[in-house]
Amino acid sequence: MPSVNTPVRLRRALFTASDKTGIAELASAMHATGTELVATGKTAQVLIEAGLPVTPIERISGSPEAFQGRMKTLSFPVCSGILYRRGDSKDEADLDQLGFAPIDCVVVNFYPFEKAAAMSGAQRSSSPERERKALIDEVDIGGPTLVRSAAKNAPDTLVLTDPTQYARVIRELGETQGVSRETSLHCAARAWDRVLEYDQAIQFELGGASRLALRYGENPHQRGHLDFDPDGPLDWGARLTTAELSYNNILDLSGAYALASDLLEISPQSHGVVIVKHNNPCGVATASTQLEALTRAWEGDPVSAFGGVLAFTRPLEPATLAWLGEKFVELVAAPGLTGEALAGLLKKRKNLKAVPIRRFGEIPARQTVTVPGGRLVQTPDAGLIDPLRSVTRAEFPQSRQSLARFGIAVCRSLKSNAIALVREYSGAGATGFQLVGAGQGQPNRVEALERLAVPRAEHVLGAPTGHGGHMEDLVMVSDAFFPFRDTVDAAHRAGVRAIIQPGGSIKDAESIAACDEHGISMAFTGVRHFRH
Repeated sequence: MPSVNTPVRLRRALFTASDKTGIAELASAMHATGTELVATGKTAQVLIEAGLPVTPIERISGSPEAFQGRMKTLSFPVCSGILYRRGDSKDEADLDQLGFAPIDCVVVNFYPFEKAAAMSGAQRSSSPERERKALIDEVDIGGPTLVRSAAKNAPDTLVLTDPTQYARVIRELGETQGVSRETSLHCAARAWDRVLEYDQAIQFELGGASRLALRYGENPHQRGHLDFDPDGPLDWGARLTTAELSYNNILDLSGAYALASDLLEISPQSHGVVIVKHNNPCGVATASTQLEALTRAWEGDPVSAFGGVLAFTRPLEPATLAWLGEKFVELVAAPGLTGEALAGLLKKRKNLKAVPIRRFGEIPARQTVTVPGGRLVQTPDAGLIDPLRSVTRAEFPQSRQSLARFGIAVCRSLKSNAIALVREYSGAGATGFQLVGAGQGQPNRVEALERLAVPRAEHVLGAPTGHGGHMEDLVMVSDAFFPFRDTVDAAHRAGVRAIIQPGGSIKDAESIAACDEHGISMAFTGVRHFRH
């Protein structure tokens, strides 16, 4: 087997490139080291015009190009030359017996499917069938096969999928007459990424029947759609109204659904309502009646609730439907929703959107975010298992354990830095939990409390709704620990008497001392709930 320091010698290289940028220079550098150049159709013509000798792919494959170019590189001889194991006596013997020659480098970039899809989306053909056919013609089959084969055989086989890789290869060829194994492995890693990107683009555009077309993505200049499980917990494919779901509706409802699932776990006998705006809960409440839960949730931030996305834990009742008819909401989701049930409401709210909820509590097992050059993957922040450990002289009340779970569920649904001010209420035939003040999305936790959560809570407590209440009745929940005592001092100034936070700061002792000075009870959970 070759040493790790032995350069990869390129005896034969196969070129088949949609993007011809830099291929003549690359091929020239290879030719100067004695590499035989093999190429397909138009790629071969570019190399010939550059004065380079080229072996047509047909001479290697033993077959002509056919079906208007759909078949050219897919062949047993070509794949054998790429895939056989260098230095393996049995593979070497097979290659010799078959009479095939090695292919030590594959230079491929795929048919421009992504570009074709972008143009198709911008032009919006009046014929979906014609648009689909045009996209199908840009699906590369042979290219990904060659790339996967070469990447599998790295570092003995070099695979190049991007013109930006050529300069490094040209430099190494000039220095060592070969390519380092490190470079070959690096290019193979990029090849796997490219194949994945390409396949995902195709799946995005030409996927299965369980797809919901969207007018646009997050903004009008972005394209988007939803691929969904037709038997999933949310019936995304139901068309109960004429208004179409948007990309942002789907994100907001997904967050509302997750929090509504938590409400059912916390208070299974109660009605729960979640109102989300811009992917943050702005109103959350449970109550013994649905209308009470709705009005309490709306009361939490009526300005933000206007045009919000609402999720209900139980089927909509007539009183709820009548109440909604007087408010502007973007979307409602609830178990058992039907077009017939919404008929009366739609007479007043013609642009309302609606999604039936089949089941609660089903959160995706993985969360994936694509970042430049990679993907972040994690398990969800699910379950309400945060243990409460009182750490102050004033014990955190056992009677507030359920309220604490409610507050934790709400707070982890808010964007970091997050503060939630929640309360338990009882009276006038209604009992339940309510979010009365939220501070979210701030780089400064003290500002999240003093500038957002506290003013909102004071407005709710002072609103002329007959509910009333005092700041000392609230529990404050933070999604992360306090690095300084300033958040405790701010809570004291606001009148807060009970705090829940994860703990874990090297200055926890300072926050505990501040609570003891102010007579505040504080409990640590040991669990952080950042949501960036």
